[in-house]
Amino acid sequence: MNTAAKLTGLGAAFAGMLEFVPEQYAFYVALFILACGAAAAMIPPPHAGSRWAVAYQVMTTIGLNIGWAENHFKPGQSGVRVPLTDKPAAKQAVAAAGIPVLNKKGQPENGVK
Repeated sequence: MNTAAKLTGLGAAFAGMLEFVPEQYAFYVALFILACGAAAAMIPPPHAGSRWAVAYQVMTTIGLNIGWAENHFKPGQSGVRVPLTDKPAAKQAVAAAGIPVLNKKGQPENGVK
């Protein structure tokens, strides 16, 4: 599923849920969503075994951090930044060291690309 479709569906879901919020509170709900997004951008993710990992994931979801807006660092994962042209070599080097290369969903990839 592409990012635009996800955003459209999520936007429709939030718009549908806002219909159930009394009008005088809609501003505060929108402010809460913005605050969650801003906090997720500023707060580094906790380690995977932390009691805060689930709360962090909920905060990023409420803050609409999905698709291209999704945080690159997640609880229990690291990111190795390399030039795009070196990406295949970096994946091979990591796999050759016996370290699984994870896909976007945090699952090991079947093969090195």
